[in-house]
Amino acid sequence: MHKLDLSGCRGITDVSSLGNVHELNLSHCLRITDVSSLRNVHTLDLSSCQGITDINSLGNVHELNLSQCRGIINVKNLGNVHTLNLSWCKITDESSLGNVHSLNLSYCYEIIDVSSLRNVHTLDLS
Repeated sequence: MHKLDLSGCRGITDVSSLGNVHELNLSHCLRITDVSSLRNVHTLDLSSCQGITDINSLGNVHELNLSQCRGIINVKNLGNVHTLNLSWCKITDESSLGNVHSLNLSYCYEIIDVSSLRNVHTLDLS
């Protein structure tokens, strides 16, 4: 399947069968906790998915939106993502994100030092 929009489907808990979708929108799906099967999705929107805490398997997603996923703290494996939105997340260590092409860290109030991000092409720190 090329594109699937399930945004706002609050009853979804199991996304294991969606790993081969090219573009997948699961924003506001509040009961999703395990996204490890989504490692092959090209464009993935998980914004406002409050139950997600472990995103280690998503390092090869091309475009990843994790805006307002406040349970996410560890982003060390996301250095290969091309376009990454982490706005409103509570990350404290962004040092592994230096190779991300376009990075949104707006409203990430706990970030202090962004010197490791000097290779990022487009950086939003508003």
